Amino acid sequence: MSPRDAPATATAEADRPWRVADRAAHCGPSAIADALAMAARSRAIGLAAGSPATEALVDDELQDVVAGAMRRAPQALQYTDPVGLPDLRAWIADDETRRTGRTWRPEQVIVTHGSQQGLDLVCRALLDPGDTVVVDRPAYSGALQILGMHGARIVPAPLTEEPGLDELARVLERLAPVRMLYVVPSFANPSGATLTGEQRARLAALADRHGCVVVEDDPYHELHFGAPPPSSTLTGLCRRAVRLGSFSKTFFPGARTGYLLAPEPLRPVLTRLKEATDLGNSALLQTVLHTALTTDGLPARRYERLRGVYRRRRDTFTAALRAHCEGLLTFTEPEGGFFVWATLADGTDATRLLDRALAHQVAFVPGAAFHTGGDGAPTLRLSYSAAPHDLLEEGCARLARAIGETRVPRPAEAEWEPAAALTGPPEVRR
Repeated sequence: MSPRDAPATATAEADRPWRVADRAAHCGPSAIADALAMAARSRAIGLAAGSPATEALVDDELQDVVAGAMRRAPQALQYTDPVGLPDLRAWIADDETRRTGRTWRPEQVIVTHGSQQGLDLVCRALLDPGDTVVVDRPAYSGALQILGMHGARIVPAPLTEEPGLDELARVLERLAPVRMLYVVPSFANPSGATLTGEQRARLAALADRHGCVVVEDDPYHELHFGAPPPSSTLTGLCRRAVRLGSFSKTFFPGARTGYLLAPEPLRPVLTRLKEATDLGNSALLQTVLHTALTTDGLPARRYERLRGVYRRRRDTFTAALRAHCEGLLTFTEPEGGFFVWATLADGTDATRLLDRALAHQVAFVPGAAFHTGGDGAPTLRLSYSAAPHDLLEEGCARLARAIGETRVPRPAEAEWEPAAALTGPPEVRR
């Protein structure tokens, strides 16, 4: 090659398409992120985000904790243990020992960047491409995204909606070996449903019988509006279980602090994976959380206040849905958490509805994002947690107008094409 050819060759090499790893190619887009971005562009009333209410984030007591944390602990500006602040891990271990009925040691607690990173670490430790993972139907879209990135074969089965878990039993038998079962047991995202005590015991027995690992992701358990969820945890019932927790919903998501409880056989590999991933979370934010959690009575007072905030929002929102959307959609009123799961009465595809909803400046997440294989078209997830409280009713009114403009007409409402009598059967305008 002559020197004159070198620049042209270099340019050709630079113009070649980038080759991405198979793992990255399997990581699909986030429908929730897309809906939030579209809502922001249109300045829509946000019924899409599963974020805490602004009024729930900070109170005087928590402000004092945040302001004083650095003064009391200047070492919080330093690096800390890659798997978490030792004092915070000790508090989590004590709290989860009480909650699960199993003894957890601080070294079995790994502090993560939210429970999302916890699930990613567990998948790195346990999944090979092609391994089968069973999820609820519908299932948290963030989990579907991570499982897909790791090349899992994702199989949905109804959990909360089927009292006897008969389909789950058939799936575990038919697809054996199933590597993992991912569950949000309390006030699930997106359905808002909760596994009963009987369902938890049945699920644990099935998992143990078939030798699959249960991943219990439980960020909403404190946010109940009446009776708390069953005291039995899957981690306490199963022989092979990993429990994920988060402070994003009960304290503030800006801390990006969650945790996983690592059974002893998995602890060394999960510890190494966490160290290799990011060398640890913010010591400052962990110090703030530990100070808040160990301030006498603060967690109980905060949880009670949050339950009141979200109960009032739930009541306002579901009353508005009944007033404005009667006959347009059906839903089940949640007993906790952030979400209402709805089904469009006429079977309209919620992805198509979203375009009209954004034109009316209201946003939601289409239900297909929480299903695999193209299911869930007429469903949608509605969040009452983040939009300003005084706009929740207006959001429902706008949603009703969008549904009215998008819905499939009934036969009596169909308009006949002018040439129908000559060209064949009538067609319905869509």
